[in-house]
Amino acid sequence: MIGLVLLLWLAANGLIVLAYRRTLGAIWREPVLRRPVLVLESDDWGVGPPAQAAALHDIAEVLGRHRDADARAPVMSLALVLALPDGQAIRRTGQYRRLLLDDRRFADVLGALRSGIAQGVFAPQLHGLEHFWPDTLMTSSDPDVKAWLRQDQPAATEQLPAHLQSRWVDASVLPSRPLDPAAIAAAATAEVQTYRRILSVPPKVVVPPTFVWTLEVERAWAASGVECVVTPGWRFTRRDAQGLPGGDEGPIVNADRSGAIGYLARCDYFEPARGRDAAYALAALERAVAQGRPCVLENHRDNFINDAAVRQRSLDELDRLLRDASARHPDLRFMSSLELHRLLRDRSADWLVASRWRRLPALWQRFRRAGRPCRLAWLTGAALLGAAVARLAKAGGQAPAFAG
Repeated sequence: MIGLVLLLWLAANGLIVLAYRRTLGAIWREPVLRRPVLVLESDDWGVGPPAQAAALHDIAEVLGRHRDADARAPVMSLALVLALPDGQAIRRTGQYRRLLLDDRRFADVLGALRSGIAQGVFAPQLHGLEHFWPDTLMTSSDPDVKAWLRQDQPAATEQLPAHLQSRWVDASVLPSRPLDPAAIAAAATAEVQTYRRILSVPPKVVVPPTFVWTLEVERAWAASGVECVVTPGWRFTRRDAQGLPGGDEGPIVNADRSGAIGYLARCDYFEPARGRDAAYALAALERAVAQGRPCVLENHRDNFINDAAVRQRSLDELDRLLRDASARHPDLRFMSSLELHRLLRDRSADWLVASRWRRLPALWQRFRRAGRPCRLAWLTGAALLGAAVARLAKAGGQAPAFAG
């Protein structure tokens, strides 16, 4: 009887493992960090509203007030958009023309970016030549899109319909259609070359606009020297009939690779303008630390460039986040996305837990937040065993011979 019960118990848990093997595999293969790491990523900077210049100077000033356990200032990894429509030229010629980030109209913004880079508080990364696919907008019959393309002042891409902000699909119809591979290769090469010319260094990290991109795009980036793609934990390959990101491929975790490209996965948000303030981000940091993961937070420029009161609150919340994070975790390290990618790629023994036994407490914390597989494991009782083993490992108990 005991043997039959054990056999049924093993079978039930085996079915859970089989059904959720992708989720469990992602939990297992993601490295476990020895120390807390905080990465701040902010998107959509570059061409656009002139107010970015003052905002960037203010952000740099806040970042410069703080230091981590290695006496390093926090770094904000800024995903840069390099071009916008030249409305006057489009009206005159009827053809798409662009304004680039090194146009005199963006001199103050580019100067603020370069100043922060020189101070060591900004780390630039590529968002895109544009935050859209130009042909998609030029063929649009939407009068608002037509007006947006042809306005005199530098346009803000946040004003476009969300599905049209995706660069790497043809969203002129929904569901979206794939782009021609030759067009993808040419566009990826052009944006890398433009980035290099303006910033004097090649981009090594890319944040795909709206997180809609394909393996074809990745291969084109890799051919131009890109090392890392930042993800939300999935690759969305199209826009569906409702205009939402779809065709998801994943899950993707930190240190995953596809050919020459490595991946990072953002874990949560720091968006004070949307209610995700310092307290929210600090809670995300606590979860990441418990799970042995880097805390990679997503942010956007619109927290800092619109309403003056919102901008000041966002700066205050940034200051609070950095102050309280350092106070709670004296061994905290601030990093850029590229630094994090490279230490994960190189499997640095100084940063990663190698012992399977010592990894267990972090893996257990990840499993606790895995949703349905964790709930099923509690029903079978397997979670009780997992919790006990994780507590033993955390307390420094002796590892079984097979645990490493």
